[in-house]
Amino acid sequence: MPADWLALRRRADHRAREEARDLLALLTDHLRARGVDETVVVDVGAGTGSNQAWLAPRLPGRQRWLLVDHDADLLELKTAAEAGDRVTTERAVATVEDLPSLVPQDGAVLLTCAALLDLLSEAEIETLAEVVAPEAAPGAAALLSLSVTGEVALTPGHPGDAAVTAAFDAHQRREGRPGPDAAEVMARALRRRGARVELRATDWVLDAADEPLLRRYLEDRAAVAVEHDPGLAPVVREWLQERSHQLETGSLRARVGHLDLLSLPRGADDEGAGAAPRSR
Repeated sequence: MPADWLALRRRADHRAREEARDLLALLTDHLRARGVDETVVVDVGAGTGSNQAWLAPRLPGRQRWLLVDHDADLLELKTAAEAGDRVTTERAVATVEDLPSLVPQDGAVLLTCAALLDLLSEAEIETLAEVVAPEAAPGAAALLSLSVTGEVALTPGHPGDAAVTAAFDAHQRREGRPGPDAAEVMARALRRRGARVELRATDWVLDAADEPLLRRYLEDRAAVAVEHDPGLAPVVREWLQERSHQLETGSLRARVGHLDLLSLPRGADDEGAGAAPRSR
C-alpha cells in the first residue's frame, strides 16, 4: 500500500480498534498466563508500523517484534512508535509464503496483521492459518485486525452506491480471492484446526473531521470500480462529483465495515474465555 494512504488511515484505524478492547483483554490474559519473559510478535504486512504503534503499548511484558512486509521501502520509513525498553524491533522483507520459516516454533508467539486479510488469496489464508494453528502443534495466538467486510453505508444515500459497491467488491474477489469474506474464511480455517476464534466489528465511522481520509477513500473506490467495469464510468463520475460536494459541505457520513479476529491456541482456558461475541 502507498505510504501516504497508510498515514491517512492511521487515526481511523486506531480509533476503530478501540471497539475490540475485549479481544485485547482476552489476548493479554492469555499471554500473561504463559508466564514467559518475552513475547515474539510477528507483524505480517507491517507497512510503516501502524499496527505496532497501536498494539505494542497495550501488550504486557517484554516484546520482540518482527515487522514483515514485501515492500522494503515501507519498512525503511520506520514510523512505528516503539514502546520504550520493553520492545525491540527487527524487520524482514518477506511474504506470507515465507512465514513458516520466519515464525519461531517455541516460546510465546503472537501473529498479528492489520488491513491485510482481504488482500490475500485463499491459498495465502490457508498458509497463515497453518502457521497460527498447525495440526501437529498447539500453535500461536493471533490478532488479525481491520479486515474489510464489504459493508459500506454512506449517508445520505445515492443511486450509484449499489453499482460502485458491487464493482469494488467484485474487484476484491478477482482471481478467486475471498476479498470481503476473508475474515470469515480465516475464522473457518482456524476453527477447523482447533483454535478458539472470536470476531468483533471494528468499523470505521467517518465524518467531516475525517475529510482527507474520506476523500481519498471515495476517490480510490471510484477508480477501482471503473477499473473493474469501464462501462460504469459515467455513473461513477456523477457519483464522485456528488460525494465531493457533500464532503465540501460537511454533510457526508460513512461507516466502513471491518472485523478484528482473535485466535487462541487449542486448549487455551484463559480468564474470560466465555465472553460473548459482539459480532459474528
